[in-house]
Amino acid sequence: MTTEPLVRLDGVMVHFGGVKAVDGVTFTLERGSLCGVVGPNGSGKTTLINAMSGISPATGGRIEFLGSDTTRSSPFALARLGLRRTFQSIRLLPELDVLANVALGADSGGGQYDGLLRPRRSRTNERRTREQALAALDRVGLVHLARHRPTDLPYGHQRMIEIARAVVSEPEVLLLDEPVAGMSGEERRQVADLLISLRADGMTQMLVEHDLGLVTRICDHLVALDHGQVIADGDPLTVMNDSSVREAYLGPQHTSA
Repeated sequence: MTTEPLVRLDGVMVHFGGVKAVDGVTFTLERGSLCGVVGPNGSGKTTLINAMSGISPATGGRIEFLGSDTTRSSPFALARLGLRRTFQSIRLLPELDVLANVALGADSGGGQYDGLLRPRRSRTNERRTREQALAALDRVGLVHLARHRPTDLPYGHQRMIEIARAVVSEPEVLLLDEPVAGMSGEERRQVADLLISLRADGMTQMLVEHDLGLVTRICDHLVALDHGQVIADGDPLTVMNDSSVREAYLGPQHTSA
């Protein structure tokens, strides 16, 4: 028996005036997969992840998540459905400690007013949220820094805290936009190990990444973009050996060998 893809993109377009940032992208994310989206600068990778997460809604085509049309869904609605993401730039709140920043990821609805209406339930939820946040920090190896301010920590730690915030609610799909950008080699290895571990637990992930070595090593599925269009889609070895991908990265003079 075959299972339906967790996410399906069909002819997705994001046009800004005359700029076709994403132009007819079609592919699927299978449940439990670790998919990498690669391509040179300006190929549409971040715009695509923004469309999938409701930040910049698609102007054409269709996006389905869990069998429902989410093409025009808001980021809040998608979070309620179980889709979380990280961003290229760090978006931690400097006035909160690490634990509180991670705990924010566990709140997909209700908000602060829930506690005013149901204080007893709110206290129970608060304890559960704290436990979830500590578990997420433990998973990324930073639970000992729970009471520190994120701005006092190294850049690589801040990146890992953002990932912890995204996974604290155990989402159905995790979208990561350049998760190892600016990290050292050791930090990149730690992130790779974490993503492999999340996949082993069944979490579906899609990462936009420039580190081709990393995505080739850890992903089971690659999608290559250029000028907003899919130029290759398949297993990592096949995609990275595709002549269109080599030309997009290296130029046509490198594709005849």
